[in-house]
Amino acid sequence: MKGKGFTLIEMILAIVISSIVLLGVANFTEFGMRGYFGSVERFRLQTEARFVLEKLSREVRHAVPNLFPASVSSGCVSFYPIVDSGFYATSGADINFLVSDTGATSSSLQSMSLVINPTRPHTDISNLNNIYPLDSVVPPSVSAAYFSIPNGANTLVSESVGKRHYIFDSNNLVEYCLANSNLLTRNGVTISDRVMSENSTLSYQPADVQSNGVVELILEFAENNESTVFELDIQVTNVP
Repeated sequence: MKGKGFTLIEMILAIVISSIVLLGVANFTEFGMRGYFGSVERFRLQTEARFVLEKLSREVRHAVPNLFPASVSSGCVSFYPIVDSGFYATSGADINFLVSDTGATSSSLQSMSLVINPTRPHTDISNLNNIYPLDSVVPPSVSAAYFSIPNGANTLVSESVGKRHYIFDSNNLVEYCLANSNLLTRNGVTISDRVMSENSTLSYQPADVQSNGVVELILEFAENNESTVFELDIQVTNVP
C-alpha cells in the first residue's frame, strides 16, 4: 500500500513559502501601523495648533484696543483683556460713565483702570494719557445712574469719537512669547512645546490712519520631522 504524506523536499518548500508569506504580511501590517500612528500624531499636532491659534485670536480680539505694550524682547505680544466697557460723557470737570455689568460697584472697580481713546503702544502704562485709576470712583446714586471720576475731564487729552471707554486691570497683563526649547508661553506657562521658535515670529503692528492694530504671527509646529506653518493676521476688532 502506497504511503501518504510530505516528502522532505515538499516540507522544506512549504516552510519556506509560509515564511515568505508571513514576512510579507508582517511588513504590510507594520507599514499600516506606522501610517496609523503617523496620522494620529499628525492629527494631534493639527489639533494643538488650532487650539493655540483660536485661544490667541480670541484673547487678542477682546483686548483693549491699541493698548499693546511695546515688548522689550522680540517674539512677544502683550495686551490687557477688557474687563468691562461702555459709554462716557463729560460734565464740567467730571467724567461720568456707564458699564455693561449691572452688578458693578465702586468696590469691584477700585482695582481697575479706565481708558479713553487709547492710540498707541507703550512701555510704561503710567505715562500714558487718558488712563484713570478707579480707586476713588464715585458710585451711582438715586438721582444719577452712572459712575463718576471727579476732575477727570481736566486731564482728558483726546476724546473717543463714539464716546466709548474700556475698563481693564493694569495688574493683569497677558503676554505671549516664543521661548527657547520650542515653547510658546502665556505669562510664563507653556501652552505648546511643538513650536519651532527659530522659524516663528510673533509681533504687533500698531494702528494707523487706515487700519486698527494687527498681531502678525507665523508659527511652525513640528513633530517627527514633519512641520506645518500657520500664518495669521489677528485684527483687534474693538475701536477706541
